[in-house]
Amino acid sequence: MSTGPARGRPDPDWRMRFVEELGLIALDVGTPRAMVRVLGWLVICEPPEQSAADIQAGLKLSAGTVSAATRVLAGIGYLERIGYPGDRRIYYRIRPGGWDRALEARLHTLAQLREIADRALASADSQGHERLQDMRDVCAWFEDEIGGLLARRAARGDGITAAPQRIPAR
Repeated sequence: MSTGPARGRPDPDWRMRFVEELGLIALDVGTPRAMVRVLGWLVICEPPEQSAADIQAGLKLSAGTVSAATRVLAGIGYLERIGYPGDRRIYYRIRPGGWDRALEARLHTLAQLREIADRALASADSQGHERLQDMRDVCAWFEDEIGGLLARRAARGDGITAAPQRIPAR
């Protein structure tokens, strides 16, 4: 059980503090705060499956905000939708391996950025394209590093899939 920082007693507000701290990080990376708060809620809530109404009540968000957030988070791979016989509601929970899937999606985006830069460099004249080359090199480096990390995680049995391979330049 968590304890308060200086009190030495159980901290009943740790869950909401966790959700709000994650929400503040969202502002730094340009992600909607409510989406990160929904993700944070689903990391710590009990039970782990929550209906949209449960999420709304827990976070005091509108139905539209929760709907948009769960749609995006499910699309990225963080969440899965589940249903129960006799219950018409849809429930959301953190997808097993969802963190790996989300990182794989980011890896794919880096691969796409690198591939676009590769094509531009191949088509451009040879005059001063340092910024384009830098973009390409940084994306390639992250692609290699993240791909290697995911591969090692999968090899240890911690990940759910093998890491995707680098997309070859065209």
